[in-house]
Amino acid sequence: MNINKSLTIKFTAIVAGILIAFSIFIFQFSEIFRKNEFTDRLRNVSRNVVVNYLDKEELTPSILKLMFEKHLNRFPEERLIIADEHYEVIFASEKTQDIEIDLLKRLYKSNKEFIVNNSDTEYIAYIVPHYGTNYFVVSSAIDMAGQSKLKFLKSLLIILNIACIILAAVSGWYYSRQALQPIKSMIAKVEAISESSLFLRVSTGNGQDEIAQLAIVFNTMLERIEKSFTLQKMFVSNASHEFRTPLTVMKGQIEVLLLQNRTDEEYLKTFGSLQEDIQNLISLINGLTDLANVNADFPKISFKDVSIVEVMMDAKEELSKQKSKYKITLDWDEFPTDEESMQTKGDYALLKSTFVNVMDNACKFSSDLQCEVKVKFDKLSIKVSIIDKGSGIDKADLPNIFQPFYRANNTRQVAGYGIGLSLVKKTIEIHKGKISLQSQIGVGTNFEIILPNNYIG
Repeated sequence: MNINKSLTIKFTAIVAGILIAFSIFIFQFSEIFRKNEFTDRLRNVSRNVVVNYLDKEELTPSILKLMFEKHLNRFPEERLIIADEHYEVIFASEKTQDIEIDLLKRLYKSNKEFIVNNSDTEYIAYIVPHYGTNYFVVSSAIDMAGQSKLKFLKSLLIILNIACIILAAVSGWYYSRQALQPIKSMIAKVEAISESSLFLRVSTGNGQDEIAQLAIVFNTMLERIEKSFTLQKMFVSNASHEFRTPLTVMKGQIEVLLLQNRTDEEYLKTFGSLQEDIQNLISLINGLTDLANVNADFPKISFKDVSIVEVMMDAKEELSKQKSKYKITLDWDEFPTDEESMQTKGDYALLKSTFVNVMDNACKFSSDLQCEVKVKFDKLSIKVSIIDKGSGIDKADLPNIFQPFYRANNTRQVAGYGIGLSLVKKTIEIHKGKISLQSQIGVGTNFEIILPNNYIG
């Protein structure tokens, strides 16, 4: 069942429930009002008859009966019975019925007025005191006029309920269709979006209601998907190029080697070159694996308390072992008194790899193979600055510097694949940190990494 039908049915059911409940209330209230009004009138009329009969001694039962029968304002099927305190009937407009005798007995016992409804006949039993003597009266009649009005009201309410429910169903269907029209338009627009047309966007309408908010969220998602597709294409293109180049070189070296017999020295030289190319490919594959792991395994990463001091010391030591020519200077700010200010929630291995990457880049692109690392502890964060005096990065390259495989024009002559910084940025984001850089051609580059600390004071 589609939403249009579902909303129509629910809206109609709600309106029908309200109308039926309201109609039942009106009908029941009208019935109570009719009954109370009729019994009051019946009591007043019969009481006047009883008082006149008791006041005027000349009124005999037969005369009173005749007057009662000829009374112009008499109710339909009106009956009257009067009994004295000795339980004897002193007047009856008609032959007494069993129900009237039972009502008299009940009145004798309870000495309280009560009303009984038997079929269409209303009975009222009450006591009339007269000069120190109590007289017991049972009066009854049929409220034909009132019941006729109730029947008309019942028919009218049924007709109105049916008409209103039909109107509610039609109105609900129309307005739900109108309300869902933007969603239908959105569906049609989305169906037109494919891999080749991710630039298309859904209309946000007035930009205020819930459907507009949904469209805004969807457009934001499309932007991320478009960016992801673009990145993927660039990633595949660059990765293919990076793999193809060393493989082509290796293939060419082997083909040249096989053209004729070579000396052992030439074979060894070629094998050494092939080994270097293979090692470069392994480094490339490892970088791709690390990048994929960071993107895919984020939910599985276990965050623990990590000391930035230990991470930085271990990163420097590891990089120095790998490349002994590098010179890295660690400059510590004043150490805080509490240990939490020097710690962050994160993964030790990932953070160490991140700082190794940044320091490696800083030294690699500096002519003197040196970099300076400054660590500052603030109240709520830890700021790490990696400064080099290299060739710097052109402003045109800065927006793309963290893209996988992207390499600035002035770094082409330096070995590398452009994976490290994209891996660094993703890792810092996972740790809820920020990374930024400032660079000037011919002066150098300053990478600044800010991580939240564990301080809770």
